[in-house]
Amino acid sequence: MKHVVLVCSILALMSINVQAQNYPKKTIMEIMNIPADSLLAGSLNAPTVGDTVIVRGVVSIPPVVNFPDDTRKIMIAGNRNYAIYLQDQNAIEFAGMPILCDTSNVASNFVRLKKGQLIEVVIRVTAFPINNKLGTTQGEVLSTGIVEFIDDEITLPTPPAALVSNFNSGKVTAATYNVASGSKYVGMKVEFSNLIVSSLVKGTNQRSTIILSDADGNEIYLRDQSNHYRTDAVQLGTYTAPTEGTKIKKIRGYISTNNIAGQPVPFMLSPGMPEDIELDMGSAPPVITSIRSTRAKAFPASSETVPIAIGIKQGALPVASVKAYYSFDGSALDSANAQKVNDTLWTATIPVFSAIQNGTALAKWFVRVNDESGLSLKSPLGDTTGFYYRILDRAPKIADIREKLQANGGSVYEGYSISITGTVTASASDIPNEAVNAPRVYVQDAITPYSGLFVRTTSPSSVVRAFPRGAKVKVTGIIRENFGVTSIDSVNAQETQLISTEGDAFAPVLVSTTDFARKSQGTTSAEQWESMLVTLQNVIVTDSNADGASNFGELNVVNASLYNSATESLSKMRVETDDGSSTYGSSSTSGKTVLARGTGIKNLTGIMYFSFGNYKLVPRTNADIALGAVSIEEDVISGQFEITPHPVRTTALIQCEIITVNQPILKILNLSGQELHTIETLTLQGALHSAIIPSGLPAGMYIFKMIGDAEIKTGTFIVQP
Repeated sequence: MKHVVLVCSILALMSINVQAQNYPKKTIMEIMNIPADSLLAGSLNAPTVGDTVIVRGVVSIPPVVNFPDDTRKIMIAGNRNYAIYLQDQNAIEFAGMPILCDTSNVASNFVRLKKGQLIEVVIRVTAFPINNKLGTTQGEVLSTGIVEFIDDEITLPTPPAALVSNFNSGKVTAATYNVASGSKYVGMKVEFSNLIVSSLVKGTNQRSTIILSDADGNEIYLRDQSNHYRTDAVQLGTYTAPTEGTKIKKIRGYISTNNIAGQPVPFMLSPGMPEDIELDMGSAPPVITSIRSTRAKAFPASSETVPIAIGIKQGALPVASVKAYYSFDGSALDSANAQKVNDTLWTATIPVFSAIQNGTALAKWFVRVNDESGLSLKSPLGDTTGFYYRILDRAPKIADIREKLQANGGSVYEGYSISITGTVTASASDIPNEAVNAPRVYVQDAITPYSGLFVRTTSPSSVVRAFPRGAKVKVTGIIRENFGVTSIDSVNAQETQLISTEGDAFAPVLVSTTDFARKSQGTTSAEQWESMLVTLQNVIVTDSNADGASNFGELNVVNASLYNSATESLSKMRVETDDGSSTYGSSSTSGKTVLARGTGIKNLTGIMYFSFGNYKLVPRTNADIALGAVSIEEDVISGQFEITPHPVRTTALIQCEIITVNQPILKILNLSGQELHTIETLTLQGALHSAIIPSGLPAGMYIFKMIGDAEIKTGTFIVQP
């Protein structure tokens, strides 16, 4: 080893010594170690979370490829951070941790770090994801923090051998997390042997999620935290994700944490460098490197064929056949043989579907590759999965673009140019999003589910920024998935226009906090209202700041009937106050009026949004927030019917006046419109009819409809725990 001499950094080192003298020095093990009682409670939060300390360790993976010649990031940690992994010099458990540094802190010397350097740096210990017991520990360099170089060319220890069962039992979709045995490896580089690729899913952003399995069926995600293992445009090399069935002799990587569908997954494997994965090439199946439709339009007409391009990398044996299978509106499967263009490209064509009805049909297709041994590989994976497109002989609607054909709710038409016509429900002045100078505009063309769309206005001169709320507009641009939200960007100014200042008057859709609370991305009850104008009635603020020590301008509300109930914490949803133009917020330091816990809101209206794993309501202006005392009794429309007792706790009697010849029926629905019960009524006298609300309904708000021959009476009622 040789001592690092950085004459030019003497002043910087003096600075950190002055800055750091008030903070305790800790080893990585002292920071990362989790006591047994926390592990027993299922928590991965180290006791040091929230502390500011000086950490000492050896860089095991640097922030960039080769400073200063190649400053492309290796490990990703958000858009504004450099990331490294730091290794304890002596410990063999709790011996590694990720360290992040804001890219704007150039004085830190963080970007200069090299593998094998021994350093000290002042960090704030945090957990990711925040406010969750499965959030794992990491360090964030202070905004004024500077790295002190101690030594370099230190040989790193051999990664310890690990088993998937150390971390997860069973499939990742329903895994039992083995917190006690997995916690000691968080942030460390470990090595697995003899795994198999059990699943590979290509995301709409072209990134690949890989699931690895051991011989007992225990699974772990391979996280593409390293740009060496990305498959999109930012990848550092030519990595191709191995496909289902590929055997892996050895794989090394760091135990990391991330969200899947908005929920934290504590144990993922993040290989860092290209040499960290060693495939068993003797049994390798063919690899489908890419698969896409090369049609010109998002929605082909019934008279148009659809071409397909399939990228294939030969495995251990030559490819024998490639076929595209397809069906229309659920018909029996048909197939088309793909033709080989060259060693890596095959093409096929899905024929026209002339039996289209009502101007639309849904096509589903997939590809199957066979090698000479008979080994068969399907893409996309899974017996029932496929790729989709809708055939249209009419102009597309927003619901066509946003039709839920993927579990995560992402549009299957990403990357295609599209023109839509609708009414502006939120203008650039409604949601200026000043923090990033990127106002959000929303367009809606119906009040049915999936009828709202986010229009991104990244250009300061975008014509979209001038559209007033309520105007009827035409927007032409490219369909994108923007952090889990379907949007139109790259707006074509020549084809985008204001049609009229008076568009359709869309009333906001009535929703409930329980439709969105704790819902993962793509959950229908929440996803269907994404980017649409919605309203909540009779809600109460539960948290003036939804993020504890951090503050991202968000508060929590809950249905009034669930406030202070046993299910309050499971039923509250977020309200984003910083992006819109209201003067209410979660912090008085931003010049806004803080809405304290217990504040009643009679009507809360805004645009439904999704970010950082949560669905959130974004009020536009103060007019969207009608403060006032709320009562669960106000959830019942008076004068037309009576519910006794109300709120409902077990069963209740509902009486309603409705003129009808035949006996009316009572339907009970949830706030998403899903029918739960159909009940026969009794005639009391004249036009007065009654029915029993059954027991067993979960706590919450419900809609009822008393349906006669030519008259329907509708109202709501509350069920309390």
